[in-house]
Amino acid sequence: MQWFTATAAVESVGDSLARSLLPIVAVSVLGAGTATVGVLNSLGLGAFLLLALPVGVLADCWSAPVSMMTVSSLVRAGATLGVVAAWAAGQLSGAVGLMLLLAFALTIGIADVVFTAGQGLLVPRLVEPEEIRGVFGRMQTATQAGGAIGPLVLSGLLALLAAPLVWVASTVMYLVSAAAQRGIAPLRPGPPPQPRVSMWAMARAGTGQLFAHPLLARITVANVLNNAAVMAANTLLPVIALTVLGLAPAVYAGIGVVGALAGIAGAMTASTITARLGLRITRLASSAAMTLGAVLVMLTATQTLPGPPAAWLALQSALAASATAVAMVAGSDLAPRLVDPERLGTVLGAQRTLVLGIMPVAAVTTGLLGSTLGTITTTWVWLVLAVTSAVPILTLPRGEESRPEL
Repeated sequence: MQWFTATAAVESVGDSLARSLLPIVAVSVLGAGTATVGVLNSLGLGAFLLLALPVGVLADCWSAPVSMMTVSSLVRAGATLGVVAAWAAGQLSGAVGLMLLLAFALTIGIADVVFTAGQGLLVPRLVEPEEIRGVFGRMQTATQAGGAIGPLVLSGLLALLAAPLVWVASTVMYLVSAAAQRGIAPLRPGPPPQPRVSMWAMARAGTGQLFAHPLLARITVANVLNNAAVMAANTLLPVIALTVLGLAPAVYAGIGVVGALAGIAGAMTASTITARLGLRITRLASSAAMTLGAVLVMLTATQTLPGPPAAWLALQSALAASATAVAMVAGSDLAPRLVDPERLGTVLGAQRTLVLGIMPVAAVTTGLLGSTLGTITTTWVWLVLAVTSAVPILTLPRGEESRPEL
């Protein structure tokens, strides 16, 4: 298990470095504008929207999750090293440089889909069913920690190196992750090979199984609404903090650190909280915290609350980050426990298509609404999404399926 957790942490640091550096290089080296930066940032999550389901189908056919993760890590290592080589050769400029960055962002995004599919398929083979949620909690904690460490490492390296050269650090992280994966030893083998059928038939069957179980379907819908609220918040908060409230960029960055630490704490405690309170109460509490955070921002933006706005935004950041981390872990064991092993990759792929695919859609939609209706007015959309994320949880079936151990 320690190798699996180490891989999640190291991979997250590499990913955080690679993705955080992308807009910096685009703006500082190529002089890109907001539209280009938006496209670069959306390619990663857009890959989940388009490819999570077919990659999930292929994961079931291949049934080699560690190999999928290793291939993904090596591809990303090659991509980061390749873009550094292009910069060293003087090719990272003009239209050619822009195309290289777009191809790089797309490669990182597709490889992330493959890596995530392998991770999800591997967890049920590492531990007994009752330990799955705990493993997802440790994985989420490692990922959150890596995501928080990445920007800190990036800041230090940018003070010493030219921006494109920092991608070498990502290359090192991906290679370390690939090496750590060699130590992962599954507890049990995957399911035996299944009769060959068309990809479309497998995708349709897996998607049908996702919604055939009421508990799994409702948790999936709740996660979609939760992630839509998260992306609405991420789109609106920089404008509210920096423009409406006039906070300094350094102060806003500090608020982000508060959120990162709260997210780590939430992921670390999510499995224990869910075991004690039960899935239904835990998820309702997460939705309530998200809703409270949205209300705090709305009141802060209209200068209704006393005291410094930064303090209220820091509280919102802590509430949202911890609630989101808990929500993502609570219920993460349902698919591995309820779905046929030979269709698990497809079902998880269908779930990620919805849960992660909604994020770029929500970001673009929120941005357009903010430009049309105004930033403060659009916060109502964020609030509605946070509130409605509780609705599928309220309708969870009572009784056997909603016992605390689930």
